[in-house]
Amino acid sequence: MAVEKVSRVLVAVHQEGRDPFLKKLQRLGVMHITQTESATPESQVNADSRRVIQAIETLTTRVKKRKHAGGRKELSRQEYDLLAANFDHSSAVERLTSLTHEQAELEARVQAITAERARLEPWSGLDYSPAEMYGLKTAVVSFGCFPVEDDLRTVQEVLKDGPGAVETVGRAGDEVRVLVAALPEAADRVARTLSENRFVTIDLHNVKSKPQDALADLAKDAAAARGRLQSIGAEIEQLGSALPELRVAADSLTNDELRRATAAAFAKTETVALIHGWVRTRDLGRLERLVTESGAAAMTGVHPAEGEETPVALVNRPVFRPFEMVLELFSMPRPNELDPTWIIAPFFGVFFALCLTDAGYGIVVAVLAYFMMRKMGMGNKLLGIILIGAILTIPAGALVGGWFGDIPDRLGVSWFQVFKNRLMWFDPVKDPMKFFILSIGLGYLQMIAGIAFEIVDCLRVRDFGGGLLGQLPWFLSLNALTARFVLAKSLPDWAMTALMLTILLSVAAIIVFTQRSRETAFSQTFWFALFSAFLVFVGARLGWLPAGFSLAKWAFWFLHLGMFVHAVVSTIRTRKFKPVPLGLGALAAAAVVLYFAGVLPAWIPSLTGALFFLLSPSSASMLAKFAWGGYALYGATGYIGVVLSYIRLMALGMCTGGVAVAINVIAWMLLPIPVVGIIGALIVLVVGHTYNIAVNVLGAFVHSLRLQYVEFFPRFYTGGGERFVPFRETNEYVAVKQ
Repeated sequence: MAVEKVSRVLVAVHQEGRDPFLKKLQRLGVMHITQTESATPESQVNADSRRVIQAIETLTTRVKKRKHAGGRKELSRQEYDLLAANFDHSSAVERLTSLTHEQAELEARVQAITAERARLEPWSGLDYSPAEMYGLKTAVVSFGCFPVEDDLRTVQEVLKDGPGAVETVGRAGDEVRVLVAALPEAADRVARTLSENRFVTIDLHNVKSKPQDALADLAKDAAAARGRLQSIGAEIEQLGSALPELRVAADSLTNDELRRATAAAFAKTETVALIHGWVRTRDLGRLERLVTESGAAAMTGVHPAEGEETPVALVNRPVFRPFEMVLELFSMPRPNELDPTWIIAPFFGVFFALCLTDAGYGIVVAVLAYFMMRKMGMGNKLLGIILIGAILTIPAGALVGGWFGDIPDRLGVSWFQVFKNRLMWFDPVKDPMKFFILSIGLGYLQMIAGIAFEIVDCLRVRDFGGGLLGQLPWFLSLNALTARFVLAKSLPDWAMTALMLTILLSVAAIIVFTQRSRETAFSQTFWFALFSAFLVFVGARLGWLPAGFSLAKWAFWFLHLGMFVHAVVSTIRTRKFKPVPLGLGALAAAAVVLYFAGVLPAWIPSLTGALFFLLSPSSASMLAKFAWGGYALYGATGYIGVVLSYIRLMALGMCTGGVAVAINVIAWMLLPIPVVGIIGALIVLVVGHTYNIAVNVLGAFVHSLRLQYVEFFPRFYTGGGERFVPFRETNEYVAVKQ
């Protein structure tokens, strides 16, 4: 269907009433505003809204009461306005920010206390303050550890009669924590002995009391910090009750920011702001009413500037609307193009289903997509595509017997097996050719649909040459070739003859009319008739057509004579008497006479006549046109590549089923293991099928998208239009009932 009509408008609003009018215009959501000035950076940055959004994210992840942390809530316009006007979001956000900062500091404090306690725990048996012992005048004290007991014994043996002593204080695993005391004059010698036996010094200068007392103090500090953390958690939990109001505040602030940024780009004077934009033609009345009711604005229609692109507004039925996303990701149609959404939708959905090909997977994905849409908004186009594709996957999977792989057969439930077998059309593992033919057939059908779409679009914009001479010959020849190949054994002779005649005439049209112009239209028509007669005659001689079509040679010679007369007349009319064309004309005339006299074969007058026609003024540049036509005919092999590309549907579908069966095989291998076998099998089934669903849903979407962009769109689609984006509220957290 065609894109929706839009009208260019200019709204002038008094500066004093600008903000209230802009708020109403935003809520109306019908005008695509075109910026005339660059917005200031300040108007695009709103730290307040960012803080509120950050607070929402914090509360959503930390609040246990999921009734507050759910998806989008639906509010009436009155409820939304009351909450936006009366709720003091600043105090809630500031309090939450303060609490989260304090919480982070306390958590870091608890971690530091835990690490310090782990460090002091092995020294709990020390009855002295390490800091005081470091201050002794009569001895040099060190605290440290030996990695193993043998090192300690070696040092004790060396120092037993010397100027030092080693006392064991505690242990931490294999490590031995010790206190070493040495006379000041022997401190260096004792230090060398310690280092030779892998002694590691531990600094305890900061421990001002006995380790046992320090540990007790740390325990009290940790308990106090944890107690405060609990109270902070409870307070944050209480703040979670403000989540609905914060969501409203976030949306309200975001929309305020959008209005400021939009207003900053208006052309303006001291008293008037000028709003340039586009409106759907059907919405003009609504905008006019808003302007009239405001009392501070006026509106007028404006003719688009020369070369100005009209934004493109799509309008589709609800079932097709999600597939507008395919165009939005690629490129919007131009204003004079048809909207192909309605023809993309069925193919995309079926391709998605064939890539997934498992009814069980389809049920799971459909349920998940539906509930996600309930939370994120029923207008979510991506989820809408997945939901429709999943629904179509259910019958597609049933036709190939895919129910979580081969679960019905493994469970052995008779009614389930009977149900599966009754719905199953074929097993792709045992009969892959049916899947192959189905994929090829769908690819051919979409390719032909694209050509037909282009023919209709050309006729709609009165491009009769492009539709009837450029695309129709391909449409007819491809369908005729396919019908002769597929239905050769079932069609009567007259139908086969009609199809072959269609092919030959289409080939002539492709050669002659691929490159066409008004100046050579008459000559090209003559050439088309000449080529057609020649190809029909050749077809009859080769047995492709009944013998009666051999009479086409007389039509060929008649047309040959007509072309000859036309070439002579055009030469005389233009007074371009060049020696070579004139000589070829004389030779051609003589050759024709000698052919009918039985002296020369047919190819000689045909060749000389064709050269004379091509060099005559009436057929100038025809040779280049025919070369392009011949090249286009050679390009028909590209259609084979396009159709073969759709084999990916079979490959992805069989891959999904194969992996599902492999998951089931692994799970059933675990079942005989006592006790843990059932648990292990369930884990394999849940994790394996979840992974398979996730990967193949992504693959189904991406490859279906690729088929549209790479194989389908080149048949007919130009794109390059600007999307119609109305200035409206963007409510991410709250759905407002209008």
